[in-house]
Formats: sequence, C-alpha cells, structure tokens
Amino acid sequence: MDYRIEAKEAWTVAGYAKEISKVEGKEDFFGISRFWSGLTEEEINQLMSVTDGTIQGLLGVSDSNQEKQERFNYLIATRKSDKRTAASSLELIQIPKSDWAIVECVGAISAGVTALDDKQSVKPNALMQLKVKTSVPWEMGGSIENTQMPRIEFYPLGDMTAEEYKCELWIPIKTEKR
Repeated sequence: MDYRIEAKEAWTVAGYAKEISKVEGKEDFFGISRFWSGLTEEEINQLMSVTDGTIQGLLGVSDSNQEKQERFNYLIATRKSDKRTAASSLELIQIPKSDWAIVECVGAISAGVTALDDKQSVKPNALMQLKVKTSVPWEMGGSIENTQMPRIEFYPLGDMTAEEYKCELWIPIKTEKR
C-alpha cells in the first residue's frame, strides 16, 4: 500500500456530528453514507462559511479507531478558520500537531452515499474498500497509529462518481519505541 508521511500543525475542525453504531466491531459504512446523503445544501454552505480555505473540500472525521465498544463519533467537517465564528450547530474538535500517514484512494466513492435504507446492500466503494484494508491499529514502516486521535477522510471538490476521483485517508501516527 502506497502512502506518504506528512507533519501537520495543530488545527481545528468544525462540523456536524453524529454518533453511529459499529457493525461487527467496524465502522458502519451504511450509517456514514446515510449521514452524508442527509446533508443539506444549507448545511454545506454553513461549513464552507467557516473554512480557512487551506483544503478545497470536506472532511469525514471518525474516532472509530479508538477502543470504544459499540458506537463511534463521526463528523462531516471542514478545517475551521481561526478568524470565523462557527454556528452553535457545529461541533469543534481540536486536532493536535501530529504526523499523518496519508493514503490516496482512486475511484468512485459516491456509490455508498446513494444507499436508500439499511436493508439495501451497499457495494463497497473505493474508500470503503481502502478502509477495510487499513486495519486498526494501522502499522507500517516503524510507525503505529495514534488511536488517541481521529482518522480523517479528505474529500476534495470534484466528481465523486468518476473512476479517476481521488480522495485521501489520513491516519494519525507515532513512531514505535524500540
């Protein structure tokens, strides 16, 4: 699996939060897809009104990598500007300075978002397949996942139905002590 390591300074995300149940100990892809598909244009505009502009797109912020038993928190978010005030409907999370393993995902990802109900089977889209491959906790090249921090999905603006669409999974890491 190809990845790159990037150091990021501390920053804040602002977003709409939802607690989602795990399915067989893993993220509920359908629940996350349903959350995304329920996002209104007004809510997207609210997110974009507080962004700092350093990322052109939206984030999925998930603490499902932490040792919680049956539920996890998920935010549809953006990187918040220090100069803008977020509406009370947005939850703020401080992301500390950290190194990140950034894994690029290429392929259509909108397939999961179009699910109608929990009885409908959801064919895993490209990002869902990548998340299954990146087990928790992730380990690679002398680094391990810092499960005290959330994983982040980065969705750049673009055609999410295109086979060449690119998004990223950001995994917080720390160096293993030997």
